[in-house]
Amino acid sequence: MDYFHKRNHRAQVQRERRAPIRVLVIDGSAIALQGVNVLLGASNSILVVATADSEAGALAALQTCRPDVVVLEVQIGPACGIGLANAIRESHPDIRVLFFTAYEDPDLLRAAVLAGAHGYLLKTASGEVLAKSIEAVYAGQAMIDEHLTQQVIQWVRDGVLPAPRATVEDCREEELRLLSHVAEGKTNKEIAQALNLNPRAVATRLQRVYKRLRISRRSEAATSFTKHELGLASGLHRSGRNAISVNGH
Repeated sequence: MDYFHKRNHRAQVQRERRAPIRVLVIDGSAIALQGVNVLLGASNSILVVATADSEAGALAALQTCRPDVVVLEVQIGPACGIGLANAIRESHPDIRVLFFTAYEDPDLLRAAVLAGAHGYLLKTASGEVLAKSIEAVYAGQAMIDEHLTQQVIQWVRDGVLPAPRATVEDCREEELRLLSHVAEGKTNKEIAQALNLNPRAVATRLQRVYKRLRISRRSEAATSFTKHELGLASGLHRSGRNAISVNGH
């Protein structure tokens, strides 16, 4: 093979060789992060570009590493992986999300699906299954652990689809008042003083609202409420009516 044929052959091989799938692994356990690194180290098609053991670290890595697939646990220390999946879907819709978790719970599976996850795999899976699952979700497929497949089949048979995600528009007036104060940056104590409530009651009510909206952070609540207010104001402006502030200001 002469020089030009060799050069053309190398160029063809480089074109055919697919770049490895860039993966960010998020887990609150350092041991788990190390284990996933080892499991994926044998794959030539996958490259772990970063790991994170906290929500803040995960958000920073998303910006700097630009992964193709995020592999994350349901619980990341005090933070909720479901909320993080929601945040990824909203800010990085092109990134695929695969839960790799110890929680064999149909309710968490349902929450993960509603949060926009593309796969849900239990940590009892082998490294080969994990790698194939990453490749599957990267290719646009859905991946559910075989131990939970029966649950999904049962949902289909029973006609039980995941409940639609509640929005701020579905909130009652008192819930909107709470969210309006959150959007203003007030603490639970300040909200309690403004509404003449016990701070513990404020915390409990907010948690109920967060659960219905499937959010996990005050910043998400504030953003959701602000978008709601902007949409409401825009609609009222177009109809020629005056907007009424929820908190009475």
